[in-house]
Parts: sequence; structure tokens; C-alpha cells
Amino acid sequence: MNSIQTIELTHVAATGEAVGRDEDGRAVFVTDAIPGETVEVETVAEEKRRRRSILRKVVTTSPDRVEAPCPHFGPRNPVSSAEGQLLNPFWRRAGCAGCQWQHIDYERQLSLKREIVVNILIREGRPRKTRRESRQIVEKLVTDVIAIGAHAEDSTNDAPAVLDYGFRTRMQFELAHSHQLTLAGRDQKPMVVDACLLHHPQLAELFAGFRDEHGSDEQTEAGELPPRPDSVAVHRVTLAVGGTADSLSESAKGVLILHSEDDNPPNLELDLPVNVFFLHEADEPSLELLVGDWSYSLQVAGHQLTAYPPLSGGARDTHLLADEVLAAVSADLLELKTFEHVLDLWAGIGARAAVLSEQIATIVAVEEAELPAAALRANLEEFDNADVWHGKMLPTIRKLRRGQYQFDAALLAPPGGHIDPELFSLLTRMRIRRCALITDEPVQLARALAAVAEEGYQLTAVQPVDLQPHQPGVTIVARFDRK
Repeated sequence: MNSIQTIELTHVAATGEAVGRDEDGRAVFVTDAIPGETVEVETVAEEKRRRRSILRKVVTTSPDRVEAPCPHFGPRNPVSSAEGQLLNPFWRRAGCAGCQWQHIDYERQLSLKREIVVNILIREGRPRKTRRESRQIVEKLVTDVIAIGAHAEDSTNDAPAVLDYGFRTRMQFELAHSHQLTLAGRDQKPMVVDACLLHHPQLAELFAGFRDEHGSDEQTEAGELPPRPDSVAVHRVTLAVGGTADSLSESAKGVLILHSEDDNPPNLELDLPVNVFFLHEADEPSLELLVGDWSYSLQVAGHQLTAYPPLSGGARDTHLLADEVLAAVSADLLELKTFEHVLDLWAGIGARAAVLSEQIATIVAVEEAELPAAALRANLEEFDNADVWHGKMLPTIRKLRRGQYQFDAALLAPPGGHIDPELFSLLTRMRIRRCALITDEPVQLARALAAVAEEGYQLTAVQPVDLQPHQPGVTIVARFDRK
């Protein structure tokens, strides 16, 4: 324990860490390093077959190593180069657990994400008995990761811009003590950040407004805070924006959700155009509107959509362009034709359906959750070729089947990445030939392949999309064809 050793890093783990092997053959996992580098590390946790280490020195530097723009990124210890240069001069302010890869060139991030997806499908999916045969199959299935492009004015012919910063429209914060927004640190302790470079301009404005009007100066140099007093009712805050403009306004309001197990909402003053909600997280959760309106606006591919306060969601619910890009990717992957009929399951507020409705004959959108379903009805009301259903997914699909609906393709976006084989059994009975599954959980996808195959569907293509820049996670659109 705490021994110093030099390691050559050869590949990336699913967790985003670079991995090498020590003299005993044990795997050594290193955060803040890059595969291909030789590094000097200090062991902090040791098991029979693996060690976890922190980076101390980069002996041989990868050409893909870049300077992280955020002062809160990286380890809370100095890291030097072979020449003795300090690679993280802001290490005293660092330690945020949000980003893991700001030190890696973005193009290399994309290749590492593909490598992670391929390795997961080989290890968990096991398409063939031997690893070599499995790799040959998976390498053909998984395409290059799609990077999201920035606005046209932010790009040039020489350097087309990607939206790797300024894309996030929603984030949740803990209140370590009275009205102080904090993020989780790498050491699991709450820490204060001055700003987050991932924030869309509207979200950055909302974050700064809350911080400046309700923040506290009581913090350490490293951004740590004392524990939150028991007298503070609100323990968590969700900030969200529509991303329809560069700043908040009465026509482009933000959303503030105050999470509490207390029944009494706190007194709050915020001089910003924002809808404020109080979420009671007791035995029977309930949402109460305190200030403003129940809905706010989103813009997706030219469509002005209505959204209600976000209560849950994954990576694809927090990226400015997620719905627009995923709809386009799904349409391409499914090879949709203008005369075809599509079933959209877990349709959310209808953003994907609104985009697809202009490309196909008809679309039926199904949503389980009450608030998104209400927005779904409002957003698809103007489309004559769109129909909306609300209810539990499997019973609703059975009703659709009894109603003699006929579909050429289905689009599935199950929450939490959960894949129910019975769902595919129902789609088989409905004679749906092509399905596109959207998930942020490649492990769950891989583990479900055998069960899905038993229900009659074979995985034929995997398209990763990067909705989580500077993190190892990736969103997948997977195509299944009926056998």
C-alpha cells in the first residue's frame, strides 16, 4: 500500500481509467492518465488481482494529452512531467468528480469510448465462444462515435467545432449547508465550484444567480464545506433550462426544483425569470409550484416544445441537442421511408416524435410518466400523423396490438437502460421487423442480447453517440432486426 511504481498503460477500463500491469501481473487502474503513457503512480487500494493508484508523474506523455480548461478538474495532488513541469497548477482547487477526461484530446476521447463499448459487448454479450471470434463480430457492429457539432458560427473550415462544452441544460446540486450549491468531489465530500464549463449559457446564468444571491462564503481553500445543519429543509437543488436562447428571459425561463423531505417550503428570493418548484421527497412524493408557471419551452430541430419540470433523467435528457441528434441517428439507422409507420416507446415529451413525424407516414408515441405524457399530448397536437398513448408500457402495447395497429419499425428508449425481453416478444407478435434501442447502459444492452435473440431479434448495428464529453459514458442507438 502507498508504494510508488512505474507502469506502462496499455488500454482503457469501462470506468474511464487507464490500465496497465505491475511486475506481478496485477492490473493497475490509474485515473488522469492516458493509454500509451508510462507513468509513476502511488497505490492507494490493493486487491488480489488489481490495484488502484493515483497519478504522481507522467514519464512518457501521450500526444493526446491536453491542458484541462477547468481549474476544478483533476486530482487534489500535484502531477509533474518527466522534466519536472507541473501539469495541474490548480490542483488545490481541483477534485470535482464530474469530468474524468478533460486532459485527453477530444478526438482520442471518441476512440476510447468506442473501445469501451466494443470491450463491453465482447465481455458481457459473448456473441461467440472464443474472444477472437467475438471481437471480429463486434468490431463490425460498432461504428465510430458521433460527436455533436456546435453552431455554425462557432466553427471554421479549418477547425469544425464540436459541442464538447456549453451543452448541458440540466444539473443537480447538493446543499452542503444553507443555500450553498455543491457538487460531489472525488473523495465523496461536497465541494463548491465557481462555474461549470459544461453548462449551457442559460444554465450558467441560473447557477450564478442562485450562487450570488444565496451562497455563503464559509468554505475552505479547496472548496470543501462544513456539514449542512439539520435545520435546513432543502437538501438538493435541480437547475434546468430550455436552451432556447443565450440568456434567461420571460419567454425563456429557467427551472428551479427544491428537494426536501420537509413539508414546509423555504422562503426564497431569486431575481431571475425562473419557475420554482418544491418537491416533497417523503413517503408519497409530491410536486408543488411556488413561483411562475408549470411549463417551460424547449426548441428541437425548429420545433418549439413544451416541457414540465424534470424529475429524473439520464445523459440524453441533459444535452442541448440530444433529442434532435438521436432522432436523426435513429431514422438513419432504421432506414425509415416516407411511407412507413413507427411506434415510439418511452417517447418523453415528444421531441423525437416531432422530428420523425416529418419523415414518415404515421407515428404512435407512448409514454408512461404523467408529466412527460401531458407535454407529449401538447407537443404532438399539431401533427395530423401522430397519435399519443399514456399508460404502463406492456399493457399499452397489448392494447395497440388488439387495435390492429401495424408498424414497420419501433423506437425504444427505456428509462434506466432496462431491457425487458417480454417487450421484444410483443413486438415480434406485432410483426415489427426493425427496432432501434436508445440506451446509456451498454452493459445492460450486452447482457440482454441473448434473451432478446430468443424473442426473435438479432443485433445488427451499434451507433454510439457522445452526449457526455469528458466522461467515459456514451449513448448507444442499437438496431435489432427480426430474424
